[in-house]
Amino acid sequence: MTPERLLLDTSIVIELLKNVPAVVERFLLLLEAQTQFLICPIVVAEVYAGAFKREHKDVEALFDLCRRVDIDTDTGRVAGLYANQYGKAFSGVSLEDYLLAATARTHRCPLWTLNRKHYPMDDIELFAA
Repeated sequence: MTPERLLLDTSIVIELLKNVPAVVERFLLLLEAQTQFLICPIVVAEVYAGAFKREHKDVEALFDLCRRVDIDTDTGRVAGLYANQYGKAFSGVSLEDYLLAATARTHRCPLWTLNRKHYPMDDIELFAA
């Protein structure tokens, strides 16, 4: 089933920017099926933190295909609760991952990621590409 909306994780954005064929093909099929892609400030920050200036045009072109969503206080609360609940058992999960998971929950849409182990939460859906 094709999702109506998907929140993109940094791992997916990086693969798209690297033109990894399988990820690009899946993205284009979803785009053609009119899936709306969501991008949040965390992913924007992580991508720009690792991008060369010459890549900025491609980064923005990809982000322009997405709906940009904000992170609010409620999302921050959910992320903090995730960190409190999962932090000890899942030491490799970063605050950014908790915030991204909380954003998926807040916007009630699956998260498309290549790092499934970073998202142990049972109340969010991970997109199975």
